[in-house]
Amino acid sequence: MIQSRNKYLQFMLVLLAAWAIAWGAMFVMGQAVLLYGLGKNTLFFSHGAVLVYLLCVFLVYRRWVAPLPVVGQLSNVGALWLVGAMAVVYVGEFLLGKVLDLPAEPFMTKLFADKSIPDVILTLLAVFILAPLNEEILFRGVMLNVFRSRYNWTMWLGALITSLLFAAVHMQYQNLLTLAEMFLVGLITSAARIRSGGLLLPVLLHMEATVLGLLLG
Repeated sequence: MIQSRNKYLQFMLVLLAAWAIAWGAMFVMGQAVLLYGLGKNTLFFSHGAVLVYLLCVFLVYRRWVAPLPVVGQLSNVGALWLVGAMAVVYVGEFLLGKVLDLPAEPFMTKLFADKSIPDVILTLLAVFILAPLNEEILFRGVMLNVFRSRYNWTMWLGALITSLLFAAVHMQYQNLLTLAEMFLVGLITSAARIRSGGLLLPVLLHMEATVLGLLLG
């Protein structure tokens, strides 16, 4: 009875922590946008502020809430298959978009428009480094941790739910095909977290997704 109660309390702690951290990240990003404004480097400053916040929270979370390994296991986890799966998703979405004659995402076409070289560098840092770190800590880290249990299937259920949330927060995209792509990116990075146990492989796969997205538009 005591053991069951302790497990329930631990689950509630992890759940409430995930909720609080997610809302905190949105608040910090909102405040950063208010302070900086909607300028050419909004992405860099907003994601930079969120990363500072998440790194501070990360230390407290690992110490007092739940384990969250950084590296995990990188061998014998099917890393090459996951890299290939990510490439298939992006190439497939690109080809399907051409067949359906879908317009390019306005967010992508405007990402580097009318920007100086320093602005382009800051934008690249934001989308290639800051965003993957932020989103993987939040979605494949604290959110997916809510579904940890002695049963393996709960983590895969969590992968589905957090991937839906991951797609939903990418409101800058307008095409349903792009949102479906974001869902699949969430599933692949979730699989990487589950199989490796750490955040490094999901972050690297997210960076791969960013490169593919920039190359294929």
